[in-house]
Amino acid sequence: MRRWNVVTTLPSAASVLHPQLAGAGFVHACRVATHRQGRSALQAYRDMAATVPTWFDGLMALRNQGMRLLGMKDLGSLRAVQAAQHPSPGQRLGIFTLQSLHDDAIVLEDDDRHLHVQLALQWQGDTLEVATVVHTHNAFGRLYMLPVDPMHRLIVPHLLRRQVRAYG
Repeated sequence: MRRWNVVTTLPSAASVLHPQLAGAGFVHACRVATHRQGRSALQAYRDMAATVPTWFDGLMALRNQGMRLLGMKDLGSLRAVQAAQHPSPGQRLGIFTLQSLHDDAIVLEDDDRHLHVQLALQWQGDTLEVATVVHTHNAFGRLYMLPVDPMHRLIVPHLLRRQVRAYG
């Protein structure tokens, strides 16, 4: 069985999110060499969302319930990526809103009064990089990130490893 070497690091210099790093409160990236085989960045995002385990959906449901009690928005499920063939900026794709889309890179975001989250999946040859940059706007945003930070660092490499395992 092949072991997929997922490397956790900062976004590469070629990352579409690299210009967003200044002043970020949270920065994380993972990359892995795999077989692109013509897959677009949108397909990579859909493939990653399809690998979300049920336990994570349960955590998202708890998060959404708690946030509703605090008057915050319900993000829904990460798996709920719409099947739109040609999504456009501003359209929801799972828990994020599409910011930009190119064959090699997709940038998704969630922006509210507490924080601005940007997630990018980007092909660099046969290497897939998943990068996240978060700018917190206030104390609630920083508090919110306390449990999200370690969970994000756990789940993203896990999802990426599951995804590329399916690529073969």
